[in-house]
Parts: sequence; structure tokens; C-alpha cells
Amino acid sequence: MSLGKKHVLGFSPNGGHLFASVDEQGILRIWDTETNTLKQEFTPNLQESGPCTALTWVSVAGPRSKKSRKSLQSQDATNDQLHIALGTLKGALVIYSLAEAKITRTLSGDSHDGPVTSITYDNAGHLYTVGADCRALVWSLTEERCVGDWQVGPEKPQNIAYLPKSCTLAVGSRQLKVYDVKTKELVETFTGHSGEINAIAAVVCKDNTEYVLTTAKMERVICFWKIEKKGKNKASACTLLMEDLAYCLASEIRDDDQLRVASVTRNGNIHIYLLNVTRLSPEKFVKPKVSLQIVSDGAETVEPIMAVAANFVTDSNRSHEILFGYGSRQQLQFERFTPNYAEKLNVIERADPKKLYAKKKGKEQLGFQAATKVLKPVVSKKNVEYNSALPVSQKKVQNDVPMEARLQHLQIHATKLSGGKLQTQSKTQLLMQALHSKDKEMINSVMSTHDTETIQLTLERLPLEYVSPLVDQLSILLQGKHSSVSSGLRWLHILASTHTSILMSEDKEALREKLEVCLAVAEQRMQCLSEALQISGRVNLIINQMQRNVDNLLIDSNALIVDEDPEEPAEELEAENNWSDLEDQKEGGSTKSTSDDDLKADDDLATDDVNVETDSDVSMGD
Repeated sequence: MSLGKKHVLGFSPNGGHLFASVDEQGILRIWDTETNTLKQEFTPNLQESGPCTALTWVSVAGPRSKKSRKSLQSQDATNDQLHIALGTLKGALVIYSLAEAKITRTLSGDSHDGPVTSITYDNAGHLYTVGADCRALVWSLTEERCVGDWQVGPEKPQNIAYLPKSCTLAVGSRQLKVYDVKTKELVETFTGHSGEINAIAAVVCKDNTEYVLTTAKMERVICFWKIEKKGKNKASACTLLMEDLAYCLASEIRDDDQLRVASVTRNGNIHIYLLNVTRLSPEKFVKPKVSLQIVSDGAETVEPIMAVAANFVTDSNRSHEILFGYGSRQQLQFERFTPNYAEKLNVIERADPKKLYAKKKGKEQLGFQAATKVLKPVVSKKNVEYNSALPVSQKKVQNDVPMEARLQHLQIHATKLSGGKLQTQSKTQLLMQALHSKDKEMINSVMSTHDTETIQLTLERLPLEYVSPLVDQLSILLQGKHSSVSSGLRWLHILASTHTSILMSEDKEALREKLEVCLAVAEQRMQCLSEALQISGRVNLIINQMQRNVDNLLIDSNALIVDEDPEEPAEELEAENNWSDLEDQKEGGSTKSTSDDDLKADDDLATDDVNVETDSDVSMGD
């Protein structure tokens, strides 16, 4: 059973006595639901297989004894040991043994080119998996290898369920596709969800009628699909309503054809539906018969407690009960509860698992301290004399050197790195402290650095575990004003060139989710690039034209330029001493010359007039 990245969990087939879950770090935890204790915790080798992405319970036959034939039948039940099949991020399939608390088998052969998204078991020695490469693989537990595969794309499959009566495999992506396991052909398709399917369950009725229950992301409904191995784009047979999104489904069919369905929603509530299989109608929307809400038993405030998973009890003596777990992934509590169907909402007050675990730890610490308690003698502090282990001289050392002289002798040398860079230029410690504390002011002060050498030195010395938080902060920074966007782009460019190998080693989907905001901001700003360039070009043309007009005006104004010869003769140097007298003489001479010139010009004009008159008379006489 796989419920996406954050919800990989499942109850054991032996009545739900065990519960397995995988948290966000890929750590497998197995709980005993009867005693509410954590039995095993397993951290996979991240280098070999990667974190776990899907799991399902399987029953593997153990080695049989050869001593006596009579004891073979009695040993069959004990030899069938519970195991957990785990799908990994790298596309491999491994078998985890509860008896040995380790991975005992790694199935060979073909594997997925990416993470395994879901896995299911047919109770006949075969496992079926789907992955991000849009393929379905068939694995044999006896041969311990992959024995078949086929394409289920083009949509990425998210969940699968095996239907034993029709020998079909239901694959859920955005549509629900049904494949024949023997022929590997698509025999039926269903449409109705607007998002990707994130939870799936199968139901087999007494008359061998098979149904598949699905719920999708961003939808608050559960759809019933009747499997008939024919038809395309078929609608759902029934629809159940919820108050929030669901990430866990459980179903049970009773002897009287009454179907019980339980869903665990995102807000931590559990909805229970009671249906009659023979009266399902696609036109009516069914509401939950009862809802369970778990709250804390605090005296001052009542806080809700999140439900993690739910399952119906298969014991005939306790068939009316429902088994559910609540708390967090690391601290779980399980309980079998009988719902009161007379009320629409059953509020269950329970102690917060966090407080229970804190009390247990406190008792363990007190018991350990009491067991290792050592009595200490009581001594008065006034009667204690503290002696130094070093020999102390009785002579007093006199230091006549003043403080200023001693400070002058101190030399502080800056630590230099390769390339002549100073270590003090690095802001690595400040950036680590800002990312750890998530202080916005400190982050903005570091991001306001414009020196590329300082940024390069800071990112080179940044530990690898801080790369992902830094990308998140840069994505937030790119959504701000122009100044913050420019500094964010500068840091992102140097980060991508410095830690390229680290970013490429991550999963493609995870890296795409990290850089999705950055890419969206870049694409949005690139959309306005052509308009901005057009406006910039027109403004530059106007400014250049204005500059040319100013230059032309300066040329047309005929500015006077006086060029003085630096090499003047010696005679003129002597005359400069009496420059005032000479200036008066020059002014007088200039006036005279101008008057003479004016007289000459008047005489010329008079002669010209006489000549013109004579010419006119002659012409008239002719």
C-alpha cells in the first residue's frame, strides 16, 4: 500500500496486529497494535537502495524441517513468516524479514528507472509494482527475480490494486485503468477524477462482484468503480462525500452484503460509511454514517489529535470494532473502538501520545538515577581549601612593561586561503546561523552582499545539508522587489555553478519542486523582455536625437575661438610692460582705420550709383 511521498503505511494481514509505516526520511517503523510498542526500526542504506517509497505485507514460506512427515502439517502455519516488500527510490525491490530485522532478499532482474510509486501482493507468490517510468513489473518471490513487465503510461501511475477473481490489475493515475495480468492488455478504463489518485482499495463481494475504491488529490469524494473487464471511460457506480481530503482507505464486506468503508482525512478525522452493495446508485451522494474525532484530555484547552490510519477488525468476536492509530509518525498509539452509530460525531478524549512518551522517558531516567545513585559526603564549604596542582612560586612577579608596549608587540595575521582570499571575507557561519534560525533580517543582511568573491567563498565552505534550505530562501527572495531579485539571482547563479553535482544527484522531481518557483519567476520576467527592449530602444533613439540637435546648435552659433601663440618675439615682450599705453594707441588707431575704411566704402558706393544711372540713361536713349 502506498499513499504518496508522505503516507506509506499498512496494517498486517493477521488481523492488524502489526502496523508498518515509513516517514519522510525513509525510515521503516513497525508497531505492535496490541501493546502500543515500537517493535523494530530500520534505516535502509541510502547509497545502495535509497529510502523506501512503497510497502506491502507478504507471507513467505520459511524453510521446512526434514525430521518427520507428521510434523509438516503443524509446521506450515509457523513456517509462513510475515515479511514486508519495500520499493525504493532507485527502483529496486527488497524483502524485509521481521524475524531477522533486516533485509534478507533483493530481487534481481529488471527494475524501474526511477522510484517505485506503489506495490501490491496477489497472495500467490507474485508482487506487482509500478514506478515513475510508467511501467508495471511482475516479481516472483520463489524465483526472486522480475518475470514480466508492460507499459501503463503515458500518465504516471500512483497506486495499484490486485483483483483476485478477475485476475486484473487496477492502475490509478488520473484515470483508473484495468489490465489483464495474463495477457497484459488494457481491458477497461474509468474517468471521473480531476487529479491524481492518491489512495486505492479493492472489495470482493459474495457473488464475486469486484469494486475498486479511489480518492484523488484536491477532491473530497470517494468513487466506487465496478470491474467488468469491458468498456472505456465508464463512470463511477457510487460516490461518497467527505469533509476534507483523504489519504487512507479501508473497506470490509460482511456476510449480509453490508459494506463498511473508513477514510482518514487530512484534518485527522475518521469517516465511516455503511452501504448496501446491491443498492448502489450513481445519482445519489452518500454521507458518512458516523465521524470519529480524537481530542486531548487537557483540563485547560482541548486540542485535536491527528488520526494516522484505520482498519476494520477481522476477528468474529470483535467485528463491530474499528482499529485506528493516532499521534505522529514517531509516536503512535493504537486503539480498538466501537462507534456509536446513533450520533453523527463521536468525540474521543485521549491522552496526547507526546505526553505519554515524555512520562515514560521521565520514569526511565528516574529509575536509572535511582539504580546508579552514589552517596556523597556532606562537607562544609567554609572548611574546604582548594589547592592548585601546579607549583606556585612564593616570589611575586613584577611586570614593568606597560600595556601599550605589550599591545604593540602583538601581531594579528589574517588567515589566507588558496588564491589569496581572506577567510574573514566568508560569511558561511552567518549564513548557516540564519538558515538554522530562519531569521529574515539576518538572511536579508547576508543576501545583500554584492561581492562575487565573497559569495563564491561563502558557498564553497557551506555544508551540503544547508543547500536545500538556501534554495528555498532564494525562491522566496526572487518573489520580492527588483533589488532582492537581483541579489537572489546572483546567489542562485553562483550556487548552481558551485554545487552542480549536489543538485544533479537529487531526484528529478524533488529538484523540480525546489526550483519551480525560481523557474516560474524567471519565465514571468522573460515574458516582459520584448516590451521592455522596445521601450528601451525608443527612449535611446529619442535621447540620441536630442543630443544631435544640441550638437548642431553649438556648431551654428559660430563660437569665437582665440588662439594665442605661446612663442612671442622678444620685442613684443618688452612692449607688454607698457600695455596700457599701447592699448590706448591701438584703440585710437583702430578708430581711425575704421573711419578711413568707412569713407572708402562710401566713395565706392557713390561711384557704383553713378555708373548705374549712366547705364540706365544710355539704355533709354537707345
